[in-house]
Amino acid sequence: MICPYCESELEHEDVFGRIASHQDGKVLGDIYRCPLALQEEDKCFSESFHVCGSFYTYRDYNTLHEGYPC
Repeated sequence: MICPYCESELEHEDVFGRIASHQDGKVLGDIYRCPLALQEEDKCFSESFHVCGSFYTYRDYNTLHEGYPC
C-alpha cells in the first residue's frame, strides 16, 4: 500500500475485526501507518490532517481508507 499524501510505502501495523476472545476471530481488515508521519524531517502531510498517519483497508474490498477503523 502507498501513502496517498507522500507516496511512501505504508507499514502494516495491526489487524481489526471480531478478534476478541468472546468473538469468532474473523479478521475484517488491516491497519497501516505512514512511516514518515511521526518523523521531524521529511514529514508526511497525513500527520497534519485528521488521519494522523493512519490508514486501513477491509480485506474484502482492499480499498485504502484514511484514519482508524471504528
